[in-house]
Amino acid sequence: MRKLNVSAVMIVSAAFAAISGPAAAAHDGPHRSSFERVCDERGGPSHHPEMAGRLAEHLDLNDAQKAAFKEFHEARRNSIEEAKATICTNKPDLSSFEARLNFGQMFLEARLTALKAENPKLVAFYNSLDAQQKAKFDRFRDRHGRE
Repeated sequence: MRKLNVSAVMIVSAAFAAISGPAAAAHDGPHRSSFERVCDERGGPSHHPEMAGRLAEHLDLNDAQKAAFKEFHEARRNSIEEAKATICTNKPDLSSFEARLNFGQMFLEARLTALKAENPKLVAFYNSLDAQQKAKFDRFRDRHGRE
């Protein structure tokens, strides 16, 4: 459970860094706003279905576990879509420092709402795993930069 809480903090921190950090601007080019980076079809948060597929194969899930895993990924996909809809509906004026901070806050609040929707499904999936699968799951997340 502690790893899930730490993961949530890391995701929020990474999201904030993507919005306000100079490294994100350098990566995407100097003329793209944080709004464009988040709301671009290619950009923003993703539920990474290809990584999910690799994880499911790696864990050798039974039918009940596959159903729980699918429920989590559906909740994740839906929560990300809702978060992007909330954030990307109206393009904000990001010309001032205060406006950029407000956008960052809106992004973090949308992501927190998404995490609150996703986490119960992730916990239910994780609890359906046996000890060996949990160890594989934890190693997989560690290798992919998630604690």
